[in-house]
Formats: sequence, C-alpha cells, structure tokens
Amino acid sequence: MDNRLVAAAVIVTTLGAAGCASQPPALGGTTAKVTINGQSTGAPLPVTCSQAGFLWTIATTNEDKGFTAALETGDEVKVESVDFRDLGGFTGTFWRDNIGNAEVTGTGGTFTITGEADGSFTDNPNSSVTATFRIEADC
Repeated sequence: MDNRLVAAAVIVTTLGAAGCASQPPALGGTTAKVTINGQSTGAPLPVTCSQAGFLWTIATTNEDKGFTAALETGDEVKVESVDFRDLGGFTGTFWRDNIGNAEVTGTGGTFTITGEADGSFTDNPNSSVTATFRIEADC
C-alpha cells in the first residue's frame, strides 16, 4: 500500500476521533453568577451545562460548594430542581411542586433562574430558613 495513502488514513482517523471527542460549544463549560438573599456569592462560578432531550442540567464544577439546577425545556421552560451546597454559606433545595418556588426565563442556553429554596446557613445550621436566589447562566 502506498505510504501516502496510509498517512492520509491515519490523519483522517485522528482528526475524526478528535472531532468526536470535543464537546460542542452549546454543551461546553461556562460560568454562572449567583446571589443568595440579594448577596453575591462572589466571582462567577465555573459550571458545566448538559442537555439530554428536554432536560438541561447546569452544575458547578466544585462539588463541595456550588449548585446543581435541572430545567425542563419542552413546550414551556420550567425549573425542576435547584440544589445549593454551602454556596454563600447556604445549603438548601428547591423541588418543583414540593419545596420552595422558582421560575426561569430564557431560551437557547441562556437562563436566569429566580426563586426561593428551603435550607440553612452555615453560621446557624439548626435554624431552617427560606432564602431567595438568582442564577444567571449562559450555556
């Protein structure tokens, strides 16, 4: 077999595999700004955004201090859940039709989620509170 043909096949295979391994921009990493009770939690947080069917998941890359939000993006965009893990000192949860309330605006990967979550703050972990939140993410 001609060495040029073998080299071309290796290049095409390598480029094809690299193209499949890279994440599409719509699902790539980005940042989110978060406020709890009107107070910024600090610098924008690195997040990953993924989509499976009509479900979008936005999650901070830090699993210990951060959040995970799940959005339904069918006919109507709805917040399914938001889980805060020691973010701005707050640990709490929103679950649609169960705990707290939330709404989302935006389409095409740009979302603003606002609402209330039940939980507690690190400085008083035995006291249950309802905290307001706002998440702005551009996936």
